[in-house]
Amino acid sequence: MATINNESRELNLYRIQTFGLGEIFSVFVSSCFVGLRKPEEGIYRLALEITQKLPGDCCFIDDRALNLECARQMGMHTVEMQDVEQLRRELGKLEVHI
Repeated sequence: MATINNESRELNLYRIQTFGLGEIFSVFVSSCFVGLRKPEEGIYRLALEITQKLPGDCCFIDDRALNLECARQMGMHTVEMQDVEQLRRELGKLEVHI
C-alpha cells in the first residue's frame, strides 16, 4: 500500500513516526520529497511507476474531489472519503476489506 500526499517534510516525517504509518504503507509519495503535488498528473504517474502497478489495479482515496479527477482519468478506482463506514462500503465493492 502506498500513499500520495501534499505535506511539508517536517509534518510528513512527524506523522509517519508518530502514527506508525511505516507499518501500514510501504511507499510514501510525498510532495516534499518528489517536488510534485496533487492534483498534478505527475505525482500519480510517479506513484504508479514506483509501485509497478497498473492504474486499474489501484484505488486512490482522498477527501477532496479535485484530487480524485486525475487518478480517475488515468484509470484508477477512486473513492471520495466522507467517513470510515462509507470508505469500508466503497472498498468492499472493490473486494478490499478493512
